[in-house]
Amino acid sequence: MPGRQIGNPRAVEAVAGRARLGGTWVFGALFLSLAFQAAPVQAEPVAGPENREPTSPPPPQDAPEAGSTLATPRVKHSFFSQFIDPEDHALDFSAFLAKGGFIPAPIIITEPAVDGGGGVALAFFKANPEHPRQVTRHIIGAFRTGNGSEGLGYFQSGYAFDGRLNYRFGIGHGEVTLDTFPAFAPDGVEYTSQYDYGIVGSALWHFSDDRFSIGPVFDFRKLTSTINTSFLPEDVADDFGMTLQTGALGLGLHFDSRDNAISPTRGVNAYVEGKFNREAFGSDRDYEVYAADLYVFGPVAGPVRYGAKVQIDAIRDDFPFFYAPAVSLRGVQAAEYQGMTAVSTEVETTWQVSPRWALLAFAGYGSADSGDRRIFSDSGDIWAGGVGFRYRLARRLGMDAGADFAWGPGGFIWYLQFGHAWSFGMD
Repeated sequence: MPGRQIGNPRAVEAVAGRARLGGTWVFGALFLSLAFQAAPVQAEPVAGPENREPTSPPPPQDAPEAGSTLATPRVKHSFFSQFIDPEDHALDFSAFLAKGGFIPAPIIITEPAVDGGGGVALAFFKANPEHPRQVTRHIIGAFRTGNGSEGLGYFQSGYAFDGRLNYRFGIGHGEVTLDTFPAFAPDGVEYTSQYDYGIVGSALWHFSDDRFSIGPVFDFRKLTSTINTSFLPEDVADDFGMTLQTGALGLGLHFDSRDNAISPTRGVNAYVEGKFNREAFGSDRDYEVYAADLYVFGPVAGPVRYGAKVQIDAIRDDFPFFYAPAVSLRGVQAAEYQGMTAVSTEVETTWQVSPRWALLAFAGYGSADSGDRRIFSDSGDIWAGGVGFRYRLARRLGMDAGADFAWGPGGFIWYLQFGHAWSFGMD
C-alpha cells in the first residue's frame, strides 16, 4: 500500500506521510466511485402458490449403491465476490483485508506544499476482527512531486507478544523541496533536504490495563540541506551546505481507549513524548523535541458523533531551524506557520447518513510561537475549516475512506483520506 512538512519531524509525517502512506488513502478513494455503481444484488422473488407453475412429479432416482458417496456440488466464487458484503451487498473490503494480501496502489499527493504529486506503493494490511485496534501494516512505496521532491521508503507497524507490544518504524531515502517562512524571508523561501537515510520508530509496552503503554522512541537521520537565497542570518547559516546527522532517543507514555485505530467513533487517544538528540546517540546537534497530543471521540445524539484534537509540539536548544514544528490543520499548508512551539486544535462533527455513508464538517484553530530565538515570527491566530465525506470501505473492520475539502488562510486545499484525517498523528 499511510495524517507536517518533510523538514521537521512532525511535518515529515504530514507531507511524507501522504507520500509514504498516501497509497492506502488512494486505494480506498479509487473504489469510492465504484461504490456509486455497485447496485445491491437482488434475490430472485420466491414464487408463491398463486403463481407457481404446475410441474410434473420428478422422475424417480436410483438409490446410491452401498458404500458410494454423492458428490456435493462446489459453489464457485469469482475473485470479485470477496469485495461484496453478504449482509448489505455493497462494495466492501472486510474479507479481503482480514485475510491479508499485497495491494498495488497509486499514490496521489494533494499537499500544496510540494505542488502535488504521485507514485506507487505496495501495502499489506492484516487486521484481527476480534481485536479491531490490532492492525499490522507493511507499506513500501516511491513518490515524486510537482516541485521535484522524490523518495522511497518502507513503513511497518503491528503488535507482538499477544498484543502487549505495539511497534512501528519507518525507513526512508530521498530529496524533498519545501517552502519555509522564517522571519528573514516572510514571503517564503525554498530549501531542499537530501536524505541519505531517515529511521524513525517506537516500541510501546502495554500495562495490564491495556489502555496504557510506555516505551522508547527513536529518530535517526542523515541529510544535506541547501536553501535558495543569497542572504542567511548568522544564526541559521550552519543549517545549510553541510551534512547534518541527527540521532535521538526518548520516551513515550500513551493512553488509548478508541474502539478502532483507523476510523475511531468513540474513545480517547492521548500521549506525551520527548526525544533527545545527543552526541552520544550520533547527533551533531544537542536539542530536544516534545509532543503532547489528545484525541477524543464520542456520540452526540442519534447518528451524529464528534471528534476533537489538541496537538502541542515544541523544540528547544540548538535545533536546525527547518525542524521547527508547524501548525497542522486541514486547510493550512504544511510548514507555513512554524515556531519553537506550535498548537493545533480541531473539532469535527460527523453525521452517519446510512450504515455506509457519512458527511462531516470540521473547524480548527492553531498558532505558532517563535520563542526566544526569534527565527520565526509569531503566527497569530490561524483559523481553518471545511467539509468532507466518508464511505465505510470495510464494515467488519470499521475502516472508512473519503475526501476532505478545506479552506484556510491560503485558500482551498483538498485531501484524500483513508481512515480518519488524524490517523497519522494518533497511535
